[in-house]
Amino acid sequence: MKIAVLTESSSEYGRRLVDGVAAFARATHDWRLTWLNLDAIPQRGAFDGCSGIIARVANDAIAHRLKSTGLPVVDVFCQRSYPGFYGVNSNHEKIGCLAAEHFLAKRHTHFAFVGFRNVAFSDKRRQAFLSALERHGHRVVTREIALLRDQRAFFNTNINPITDKSALESWLAGLHLPIALFAANDLLALNVSRLAHDMGIDIPRQMAILGVDDDRLLCAFAETPISSIDPNAFGIGYAAAQTLSDAMNSPSKKKNHLVLHIAPNGVVTRASTERHAIKPEWLADVLGYIDSSLDRPLSTVDLEAFTGRSHVTLSKAFRENLGMSPLRYITEVKMKAAHALLARGELLVKEVAARVGYPSVSRFSVVYGEFWGHSPRQEKGGRRAANAAC
Repeated sequence: MKIAVLTESSSEYGRRLVDGVAAFARATHDWRLTWLNLDAIPQRGAFDGCSGIIARVANDAIAHRLKSTGLPVVDVFCQRSYPGFYGVNSNHEKIGCLAAEHFLAKRHTHFAFVGFRNVAFSDKRRQAFLSALERHGHRVVTREIALLRDQRAFFNTNINPITDKSALESWLAGLHLPIALFAANDLLALNVSRLAHDMGIDIPRQMAILGVDDDRLLCAFAETPISSIDPNAFGIGYAAAQTLSDAMNSPSKKKNHLVLHIAPNGVVTRASTERHAIKPEWLADVLGYIDSSLDRPLSTVDLEAFTGRSHVTLSKAFRENLGMSPLRYITEVKMKAAHALLARGELLVKEVAARVGYPSVSRFSVVYGEFWGHSPRQEKGGRRAANAAC
């Protein structure tokens, strides 16, 4: 059975999405995937022999061409609602909430959002981000930029897709620093990061920047590597394939037109958000030291050596500012990092244990179970089941 997959190969998101589709295809044994780019679909015979299509439907012209095939189509972009198409997409509201939670955990008090004008996923992420912070009594300054006319700009390697660069620069110049800035995706986060760097804004001391997509190439391309939310493109691809399979196996069954939303995997932390907005400065340095030392065992002796301060001073600062002991804080940071790594599903439990500084897998499992209420293996098993059930 031939299945057409229409998405970009230039981005990490596109490749991970296809990985998810391919994982489902391997499980079915009778799927043969053909990967098409956006320029291929006008060609006569592009979909000959296909039984179904999974596509990032970027505009009305693409939607019309896909609809004309008469094949079942699963849209994995969902910028607009097209009658007759199935939809599988990111949970944009959860992504916006994750961004707010990440910045709040870093003790930020001033926030900004940069997104794309009249783009559905950007609007949803912005609103969720604003709402989550408003519930904590914070306001957010926002800026929507114009995108190149064709939404296909999201699906190429152009790292400067904006048209009002000077206006964005003026807006950045007027922000109250220090500030935590959430960008609608990594492409935009990279543009903001470069502008801020050219303007002499220190990242992350004056501006923390968080993007979405966990595109490791784009995130590493910035002068200060960019933290990003992993939207779980693999899970979206797997769920899209399963949705298409159901549609092909039950063609007479009416579709309910609802979009299936897949939860993101979590925040992948890099240097752009490593700084904690907390006083005194030496405590912010300690928290950054903990973040950068997760791959080894840490004790209060290590923190005392790093700061040159006594155990009493250190403990008092942690309890007054963070409401917990240094050791409890270290455990919390490690367990949250482990949870995020397990959610991604790419590493074995023993590899995750090593990543968060536990040479003993058994000890790691005990601490993880006490913190989260279930074992790390149950976490991985539950994640696989969730992907399989999508």
